[in-house]
Amino acid sequence: MLFLAQNGFHAVAHDRRGHGRSSQASSGNDMDGYADDLAAVIEALDLSDATLVGHSTGGGEVARYIGRHGTTRVAKAGPGLRSAAGHAEVRH
Repeated sequence: MLFLAQNGFHAVAHDRRGHGRSSQASSGNDMDGYADDLAAVIEALDLSDATLVGHSTGGGEVARYIGRHGTTRVAKAGPGLRSAAGHAEVRH
C-alpha cells in the first residue's frame, strides 16, 4: 500500500471485523457481513471508480461485495498476490 500511495494512488485498507483494531463482533463474521462492511467503508468515503483487490478471504469478500452491491462504484476487481519480498502486487 505504501508503494501505491507513493505513486499517487489513494489506497485504503480496512480491518475486517474481528481482526486488527476492529471489535470482536458476535455476528456478521461471514462473507455477507464482510461484504456489507466493505460497502459501508466505500460509501462512507464516497469512493467511485475503485479498484478492489483482495487476498485469500479478501478475494471472496470482493466477489461477495460485487454480488451483493453491484459494480456502480467499482472500476476493476482482482486478486492480490504477495511476493517473496512481501510487497503487494496486482495482476491486471
